[in-house]
Amino acid sequence: MFTAGGRRFVWNLFIIVLIFCILIIINTPQRMTPLPKQVEGWESNITRETKIYVIPENDTNIISSKTVCKGSFNLIIIVFSAPENFAQRYAIRETWGSYNITTVRVAFLLGCSKNSSSQLLVEEENAEFQDVIQEDFIDSYNNLTVKSVMMLKWFLSKCPSPTFLMKTDDDMFINIEYLSALISKINSRSVLIGSLICKAKPILDAANKWYIPKYMYQKPFYPNYLSGTAYVMSRDVASKLYTAALSTALIHLEDVYITGICAAKAGIRPRNHAGFSYEHFGIGCEAEMVTNHRLKPQELRQVWNQRNNCTTKIKPPTIKPKSINQCH
Repeated sequence: MFTAGGRRFVWNLFIIVLIFCILIIINTPQRMTPLPKQVEGWESNITRETKIYVIPENDTNIISSKTVCKGSFNLIIIVFSAPENFAQRYAIRETWGSYNITTVRVAFLLGCSKNSSSQLLVEEENAEFQDVIQEDFIDSYNNLTVKSVMMLKWFLSKCPSPTFLMKTDDDMFINIEYLSALISKINSRSVLIGSLICKAKPILDAANKWYIPKYMYQKPFYPNYLSGTAYVMSRDVASKLYTAALSTALIHLEDVYITGICAAKAGIRPRNHAGFSYEHFGIGCEAEMVTNHRLKPQELRQVWNQRNNCTTKIKPPTIKPKSINQCH
């Protein structure tokens, strides 16, 4: 047995050792698991409930052309454009957007700019051309999905005539002649066609443009989807996609979301057509090419000047079984 002095010594030694251990723990750098990089505007603490941004029960248009949907026609092409992209819109109006086919109309969908002078110019632009649709959200790359759902909302509520809706971008050349012939030959229901991408894996590299963190999407593969550069859908498909989107958490990759995730939820199968591509084909045009990507305004004009190459060899368009199943 320890004497009273011995017990006191052991107790004091225990206290010293305990304090020493606590100090070591406090001063040892802790290895914390780093949080994944957040997507700007869609950080993990931001709600991704679609209805909050689209407000389906309200008219959210800032600008809505009163003439673009008048009368009877078969296809409306909605060109996604940023408010500041005046040169691209003017080039489209001067080139493929000017093609005189009565069954096709072209309109431009914009969000809002943080620049008040740009907004004034957009309003003047629409006063002149009457082909601008503007919705109430900040126009940015990460808000393209909001823009896409807004497109569906506008098409279903404000544009009752056309059977088909095409979404495309303002750096695209669209071969209106072939596209018009194509949709005149296909069914008017259950259509969702474009450039099909299959078994794509979510990109977890935060430096990549198409990065998506695990808090937004957890599955190992995306559903098959169509490239957002250009795709066509029938009205019944637009309605089903819109309904699905209103109950599906947003992700910022609009083509994956609309034509992949929402299409799968709605039981719609996106299909490939060989005329659609997200590739750049240079300054040229082929008869059975629907799209040509990554074109600057002057290049659009150059392609337009070669448009006879797009029309002289048109064959009756079909969706061949081989092209339906092809993936990119």
